[in-house]
Amino acid sequence: MSELVIDRPHVGDGDERHGRELVDVLGNAALRRHGRRTAVHVGDRSVSYAELARLAAERCTEFGVGRRLVVIGGGNDLDVVVTLLACIEGRHPFVLVEPSAAALAGIESYRPDVVVTCEPDRVGIDHRTDPTVPSPHRFHAELAGLASTSGSTGAAKLVRWSARGLASNAVAIASSLDLRDDDCAITSLPMHYCYGLSVLTSHLVVGARIVLTDNSVVDPCFRHAVVRHGVTTLAGVPYTFDLLERGGGDLLDSPTLRLVTQAGGRLAPAVVSRLAQRGRRSGWDFVVMYGQTEATARMAYLPPDEVEAHPECVGVAIPGGELSIDRSGCDDATATDADVGEIVYRGPNVMMGYATSASDLATGREFDELRTGDLGRINDAGLLEIVGRANRFLKIHGKRIDLDHLEATLQATVGDVRCAGDDELLVVAALRPDPTGEPPATAADLAHAAAQHVAIPAGRIASIVVDEFPRTSSGKIDRPALVAAGRSIDGGPAQPSTDASVAEAFRLVLGVDTVAPDDTFAGLGGDSFSYVEMSIRLEEIIGTVPSDWHVLSVGELDRLVGSKQRRRFVTQLETSVVIRAIGISLIVCTHMRVFRLAGGAHTLLAVLGYNFARFQLTAVDVGARLRSLGSTIARVAVPTSVWIGLNALLFGGYSLGAVLLVNNYTGGAARRDGRWEYWYFETFVQVMIVLGLLFSFARVRHAERRAPFAFALGVLAITWLFRFDVIALGGSYNYLFRTHTVASFVALGWLAYRSTTNVQRLVATAATVATSVGYFGQTDREWRIIVMVTALIWIPRISLPTPVARVVGVMAAASMWTFLVHWQVWPLFTPWLDDRVAYLLTMATGVVVWRVAVLIGRWWNDQRRRRTVGRSTSNQVSTPDTAMSVSDASPVSA
Repeated sequence: MSELVIDRPHVGDGDERHGRELVDVLGNAALRRHGRRTAVHVGDRSVSYAELARLAAERCTEFGVGRRLVVIGGGNDLDVVVTLLACIEGRHPFVLVEPSAAALAGIESYRPDVVVTCEPDRVGIDHRTDPTVPSPHRFHAELAGLASTSGSTGAAKLVRWSARGLASNAVAIASSLDLRDDDCAITSLPMHYCYGLSVLTSHLVVGARIVLTDNSVVDPCFRHAVVRHGVTTLAGVPYTFDLLERGGGDLLDSPTLRLVTQAGGRLAPAVVSRLAQRGRRSGWDFVVMYGQTEATARMAYLPPDEVEAHPECVGVAIPGGELSIDRSGCDDATATDADVGEIVYRGPNVMMGYATSASDLATGREFDELRTGDLGRINDAGLLEIVGRANRFLKIHGKRIDLDHLEATLQATVGDVRCAGDDELLVVAALRPDPTGEPPATAADLAHAAAQHVAIPAGRIASIVVDEFPRTSSGKIDRPALVAAGRSIDGGPAQPSTDASVAEAFRLVLGVDTVAPDDTFAGLGGDSFSYVEMSIRLEEIIGTVPSDWHVLSVGELDRLVGSKQRRRFVTQLETSVVIRAIGISLIVCTHMRVFRLAGGAHTLLAVLGYNFARFQLTAVDVGARLRSLGSTIARVAVPTSVWIGLNALLFGGYSLGAVLLVNNYTGGAARRDGRWEYWYFETFVQVMIVLGLLFSFARVRHAERRAPFAFALGVLAITWLFRFDVIALGGSYNYLFRTHTVASFVALGWLAYRSTTNVQRLVATAATVATSVGYFGQTDREWRIIVMVTALIWIPRISLPTPVARVVGVMAAASMWTFLVHWQVWPLFTPWLDDRVAYLLTMATGVVVWRVAVLIGRWWNDQRRRRTVGRSTSNQVSTPDTAMSVSDASPVSA
């Protein structure tokens, strides 16, 4: 990396030469120096540095004359980056806020000149002042940006960042981490959070690439982006690594990773050691960092060669900075160790000061050092260790929470409330009864109220109602006892008990005991069968569901419940769902000889391959993949074996091989083997078992992640050895229905899902034609398969009238059960009814059987939970002076 130096001498407040440092390193001229190198990946689009400079220049002209206060609301989106760079080029003070009405409203008191809202399909530029005349605000020459304090709760109090501070911090971070122009980062953190912003700026200053995404690190799309773009650097806060260890650890095995950084709160030394060791095994360095919004972003870093020896430390100051310990303000209550004191930081990235109103935008620099409010020591190795906090602040999930302000806010709405906690848990406690005479608050009341004011995961908040607050011998609130009470709550986050809840829907459909706000459908082991049922249930809860709901977290889906959309006349269904409904309709129709429209079963095999790639291969860790595979196999194998066994016992006609789902290989030509009826289910189970065994090998998983389309194409090529008789196995009497000969259709579906570009889709279409033509010797059958698989490749969603879409969705959800029982059902109707009426009744019976199976499964899961899960309704927390009875305790469910 070429050395970048930001070291301008301080000049007078009115000198316009000062304040251009950020333009020097991230302005349009600096961006254009990197030319045609890729700067940003967003979806399927790649944007070069030259194009990014052009877009920023165009956006800059839309703000108006002179410097203006620009508020930018949006996620990790290209338009947010463009707008930010436009502000840098035009030296417009910017405020990045999260994309919510509440966040935008919170900045209104500063009377912004321009409010830019960036949504996925549009950019809104709202001029609040006349763009043809200078802004009514006065801006200090140094002022470059403003930010809330690490997402802290509180009034509109903002940190004032200088241009020199932002520029120097970006360069210092790039230097300390040895970032290079061939690096690639991904937005694992929001850009309105200072750590997330510094990831962006530190990579842009060296000409590296950035992958823009709002997906959670445990979403399959996030891992896919990491593999697809060859991400080399990953940043996270403690909660990020909680998620990865619980549900997405496989992400840390990505072969291109070389650097993983952590900041935003203290990570337990044992976790630091574990991550450092894992990095050493996997080939990436783990760097612990320390920062605050008041220092622009990061102040210290622990070099990777020191991490395993000193996992309790946060390291040394970044280049250009200086750390010291001041014991003058510490008493015996806050720091008993003679080496412990308040951490003080000095450096060019220290903020100019705070702003509480628009008039502060003209104020000059008020600080040359930052008293962090954290307690720490510098050990014999010269490394900083943080040991606690000197004030009433928590930092959870990278968000700083002012406990005093939160208490005051909640007391105005809930009653007498006390807040406590540590860097892992926020505890909110209220009295019962409320001394104000109001109805006593419940834990659910506190849960809802707290969730309105703190943007942290629900699992990090515990709400309790107590008969009296515990107190120390001096009469003060015993806050450690409150924390202990919060931790003593038995069980996980409280879950709603009605079906009108996303979490409850996940539990009912997937049969899991607990659902956390950050869980996703794929991470919980969802598969193609549960997908359709979940889609139907979510539509009842939310209304029109997002197309990517299966990779959204429960918390993100929950936020859509309150704004339930009016149902539209036209509903879009995923093509795989429509094809499943068509496939089962053709199967039953053909078997009943209403019409001969064969080809449905082989098309459903392509849907099997498509959904295998979609759910099992995109599961972010081996555990989730195994859960999904096991669930899918059990959903098919158990009811099929039981059903065939019952028929064999009561009526005969089926062999043991049929019951064991291997009859397509063990059965003879005799009719009693029942060789035709259940070949699809035998193939389904056998294919899934083989694929499960194949992907149990880490090298296979790594190979598929590195080149997903090429891997799927290779699998198809292998299946062609059997499809085109290069390798012939077994006799010809059941040739078209044996697993090795029909596996090519499964591979086609897999290839269809992995086709993400037009060239890949053309290749997959050609492969579909080559596989199908001549397979049966029945042209109409082969072209039905070709048409449906091609639709799967090219058409992601199909629009249908909403009533029709509901019927199609139910048919798709019931398809397995309809396929399973229709052989025994339709002969009951055809002797007495017209074939078409019998056909409709057979399809309806399949839906009824499906609903009964769902209810039985739900009852079974409920009984299992009742046997294994017991919740405590009261807890006793003792202090030296009093006992606190926790009579209503529940973690928050946001």
